[in-house]
Formats: sequence, C-alpha cells, structure tokens
Amino acid sequence: MKKFSRLGIFALTMAITILLILPSAQAVDFKISGHINRAVLWADNGNDNDTFFVDNENSNSRWRFTGSNDFGEAWTVGITWEVEMESNSSDDFDIGDNNDTSDVSFTERKIEFYVQHKTFGKLYMGQGDTASNSTSEVDLSGTDVVEYSDIVDMAGGINFRTGDDVIVATIGSVYSNYDGFSRRDRIRYDTPKFGPVYFSASYMNGQTWDTAGRFSYEWEGIGKLAAAAHYTGAETQRDNFSQYSGSISFLHSSGFNITGAAGTRDFNDEPGRDDGMFYYGKLGFRRGIHAVSVDYGRAEDVDQNGDDFDTIGLAYVINPWESIQFYGGYRYHTLDRRGVNNIEDISAVMIGGRVKF
Repeated sequence: MKKFSRLGIFALTMAITILLILPSAQAVDFKISGHINRAVLWADNGNDNDTFFVDNENSNSRWRFTGSNDFGEAWTVGITWEVEMESNSSDDFDIGDNNDTSDVSFTERKIEFYVQHKTFGKLYMGQGDTASNSTSEVDLSGTDVVEYSDIVDMAGGINFRTGDDVIVATIGSVYSNYDGFSRRDRIRYDTPKFGPVYFSASYMNGQTWDTAGRFSYEWEGIGKLAAAAHYTGAETQRDNFSQYSGSISFLHSSGFNITGAAGTRDFNDEPGRDDGMFYYGKLGFRRGIHAVSVDYGRAEDVDQNGDDFDTIGLAYVINPWESIQFYGGYRYHTLDRRGVNNIEDISAVMIGGRVKF
C-alpha cells in the first residue's frame, strides 16, 4: 500500500500548488452532450420466446456536462458530470417477466473533476472511471455499439433452462469479461504519455486499488493498433480477489480488423474454487459508413466450478451521419454445467439505433 500513500501525498501537493497559482476569477467553460440508444430485442430460451423494447446496455442512454479551461501554460482543470437514464435495460429481464413497466433507472456515472499538468500527468477526484475500467474492451471494429467483449449487455438477464423448464443460471452469471472496477468513487492518477503508452493507478473505498497500462499507435498507410491491460490485488475490504485482464485490437488500412481479449480471476475468499477465465475474439471489416463483424466468447468456472459457456455473435452497423448509428446483432449462447443435463441454448437478436447530441 506504500505506493498509494505516495499517490495521496502527490495529490495533496498538486492540490495545494493549484490553489496557489490559479487565478480565482477564471471560470471553467462547459457543454452538454450525450445520446439516446433504443432497440428492439427478441430472445428464445428453448422453451419460450419474447420481444422487448429496450435501452441498449452496450451504450446506454445518457447525458453529460463536461468542461475545462487552461490556467497558465501548463495547467488544465476540468469537470465531468454524467448520468444514465434507462427504461427497460437490455441486460435486465428474463423471458416470461412482466417487462411492460414505466420504471426508469436513473444512475450516476461520473461526478468528478480533474487537474492535468503537461509534464506531471493527470489527477482525477470523484466518481468516475477506475484505472482498470475498459481494459478488457479495446475494440476498433466499429460494431461495439451492439457487440463487444462484454456480451452480457445484450441479454444477460435471460436464464438458461432445462428442457423441463427448470431455471439453471442467467447469461450474466456464467460469463464475465473481468473488466476491472468500472466507475467508483476514487482517486486516479494517469502518467504523461511515453510515446504511445501511459499508465494509471486508482484507489477506492474499501481499500481497493488497481493499476493499468494503455497503448495506441497508428502507422500511416498500414493501420492502427490499440491495447490495454490491468491488474488488481487481493484481500481488500470490498473486493477479495486478484484479477488480470487485457485486450488488443488492430484495424488495417484496408478495413479488416481483429480484436482479442482475455482475463482471469483468483477467488481468494472461496476455498476450492477454480480460477474463473474468459476468452474473446472478433474478426471484422469496416469501410465508409458500414461495419460488420463475427465474434466468439468463452467463459470457464465464472459462476461455479465446471461451468463452460460459449457464445457466437454477428453484427452490422451503419453510420449514415456523424452522430447517428443503426445496428443489428445476433447472438447464440450455450452452457454446460456439471451434473445438469439437457440445458437449452439461448438465441437473441437486437435491432436499434443510437443518436448522439
């Protein structure tokens, strides 16, 4: 924990320096942005099927206030206040549920400020992305609005059932892309960029911490490569496990692209538990306003020992105008569970659009 004590001292030093050098009369400019992302989703669990009108959890509807201003030649201070507002999230229902509801989920995503220095890096304070967030989700395919490594966003609440209609487990409980800690109340520090690379660390409530590294580089006439990876330790008050994950994506100048992700979790507080693992791969092609892809994901021992989950997906996205996307996706899911026979497969199709503002 010594490195996070040093991080705290560094944060305090930066804060005091800012108070001493920034002119009090200068304000931070801000703007409003966001998007609406709605879809129609059909799913079949082998015993029954249903159609739902949903908010696409792959990139749920939201709005945000952002702002920043330069102070002097080296300092930038900014804010982000972002909330999501969903009606019937695509990952939060099961076939047979009464989903005709007016209930709306109104949830904070980010309430934070940041201070950046051209030489020393960037410091965040508040509710926002942890260092590990999105490290399993680097994706240059252009189809991630409907399908990416976190495949449960399409229909993660649907239960696998046996041929006798006995519930086994939800898609979301047997698959995880082990993407770190999402958004939490934390302090986070990003180093300056060392060429195409920079590193991050964050410390959260519950004595939880994580570290990450990111890479992005584009070769003229060849293509772009992006990657990320993270690690978090174990035996904290809130998250008693250790975990690794990472992802990499390459977009060739021709439009062909390939993406991969993998991760593992050591369940330190559960004696006898095998390590959970996931693997994910995607092949795609994008040209002009069109993008298509096919992907495959596998998870082992995520919910319990002996679970083997597999999924295959197809996706198409058209981006006719800069702020508008229409998309369609199909996904097929299978589960093998030790001691349980005749588990039915699950199919899902989602068609929708995202409009940014």
